[in-house]
Amino acid sequence: MQVAIIGAGPRGLAVAERLINLAEDDTKLDIQIFDPYAIGGRVWDPFILQNQQFLMNTVIDQITLFNDDSIENGGKPLPGPNLRQWLAGQAATFLAAHPEFDSFYQQEVARLKQPGDFASRGMMGVYAAWFFEWLTQRVRQNQTLTFTQQAVTQVTPIGQKFQLTLADGMQILSDQVVMALGHSDDYLSEEEAGFKTFAAENQLKYVAPMHPAEADLSAFDENDTIIVRGLGLSFFDYLSALTVGKGGQFVRNATGELDYIPSGHEPHVIAGSRGGFPLHARGVNEKDTSELYVPKFFTLPALDALRAAGGGHLQYDDFEKLVVKELTYKYILNQLAIMPNRLPYDQAEALRQALLTSDDLMATAKAFGLDDIPAFDIDLIRNPARDLDAAVDYATWFKTYLRADIADAKLGNKHAPFAGTFDIMRDIRDRIRYVIEHEYFDADEYEKFLRQFKPFDVSVSVGPPLERIEQLLALIEAGIFEVTAPQIHVDTEGQQFVARDVRQQEFRGNALIEARLGATDIAISRNPVIENLRQQGLLVQPTRTRADGSTYQLGAATFDRQTFEVIDQNGNKVPHLYIYGITLEGLKWFGTVIPRPGVNTVILREAAWIAQRILAYA
Repeated sequence: MQVAIIGAGPRGLAVAERLINLAEDDTKLDIQIFDPYAIGGRVWDPFILQNQQFLMNTVIDQITLFNDDSIENGGKPLPGPNLRQWLAGQAATFLAAHPEFDSFYQQEVARLKQPGDFASRGMMGVYAAWFFEWLTQRVRQNQTLTFTQQAVTQVTPIGQKFQLTLADGMQILSDQVVMALGHSDDYLSEEEAGFKTFAAENQLKYVAPMHPAEADLSAFDENDTIIVRGLGLSFFDYLSALTVGKGGQFVRNATGELDYIPSGHEPHVIAGSRGGFPLHARGVNEKDTSELYVPKFFTLPALDALRAAGGGHLQYDDFEKLVVKELTYKYILNQLAIMPNRLPYDQAEALRQALLTSDDLMATAKAFGLDDIPAFDIDLIRNPARDLDAAVDYATWFKTYLRADIADAKLGNKHAPFAGTFDIMRDIRDRIRYVIEHEYFDADEYEKFLRQFKPFDVSVSVGPPLERIEQLLALIEAGIFEVTAPQIHVDTEGQQFVARDVRQQEFRGNALIEARLGATDIAISRNPVIENLRQQGLLVQPTRTRADGSTYQLGAATFDRQTFEVIDQNGNKVPHLYIYGITLEGLKWFGTVIPRPGVNTVILREAAWIAQRILAYA
């Protein structure tokens, strides 16, 4: 049986691993993996120079490519080292035997010692390359496993098989096709295309949404003033590339804070976004490899009860209130943890018990004498400048805000009042995935979920390493970076880009960088294989109908939830054409994660399901 896997990232490798290790000895398998990037895929490609500089946002102890016994219906596991264990064991030997990898990685191996360290993106790609080599050694006599570093541009059904066309025109046949696709580049929006044209006509500089590691920033220097639109993870990549990438360096001063020593070649950066705030820093890691928070309120029975009370559909406001209640509970316990002598032991225990049956957690905390704890205010978290007086200097206040975020994150991802509370959002994701996949929301309420919950979750749970927030503060102090107030809007005037924010501040520049990846929307994707399948009617977007009869489309591709096979424009399942990962975002929830050991991680779980489905036809 011939199996083609499109994508050599963690998802594609996970499917290959399960196919090889779960197949019977007499099962003939020819597995071919295709990707225009190196093993590891686009995000982790170790041969992209900037991936040496850009950091992962998950600690090395919580990253794996190996199946383990936590995986639901995963089949017999074949354990192996997580990233931390591999760095301490096999990494140095592997790199010594593979001189194609830059010497930077040997130096990084020597530097990464602690479970809470963050590796470079490229190091994840090196780990993936080692994993692939390990996997080739598992291949039995009647199996083959190959990797072709080329893009697949077309997938065409021919009878019971599929014809794959590669970028160089070569065509191959396959019995089964797995599309393990990552983020795609998109066609430019009307606004983005207009900015690109304006920049070309006025000798300005414009960087459209893309993977920052692939952006050519060589032309930017001290003569440029750049407006950066976006304060998410991509922003922090650009932060590094436009500073350290220009020869500057960060050093710790006598007080332990970061200072920035410029090279003199850095552009001036003005950064902003609609929300107006960077992602919260990840708390210093205190958790064991597979340690998960167990919710007290955000439970499946509680969600089912709310669904039943809503006549079969969960109301978004009820969902958010339940999430907030869980977060508030953890927040109060963490406030208590950082001041352990605030209450005698017996009163502290009584408070913990009282909170479990309380309808108003903050009121209960106040009744026990914790009346000076600030409320856990989700609206204020969404907009920290909500109550800021117009007369207050925004830049000064913003630096205070960053210092508070840094100080909180240093208290750890279990015990910090905010960072420790926000971290549990990672631990309850599978429960949220269950809610989405089992359609607890109707179309109207799901639209609210996407509009309100998604940006909140992103802002608090997927932030960068603490060091990146420290670097932003140091750059602001050095006068190299500015951050605007919320609701940034960019126009063109004269021969400049002009940004204005909600406080009517105005900023002008000769360059604009869109600091974000493309949207997860197959309708605008420039990925050739997605376009090809869409044109054939094999990839279609699901439509949701609101109560008033109007409709909206999700960006995902329609698929069979049980088998992961594509469903075409006629509503028919396309046998043996599988899809999973980011392309399903919207029908599924938060697939942009790295596999974590010991927690039934979604990528490995779904890979196992797909692999076992494929093997059933062998």
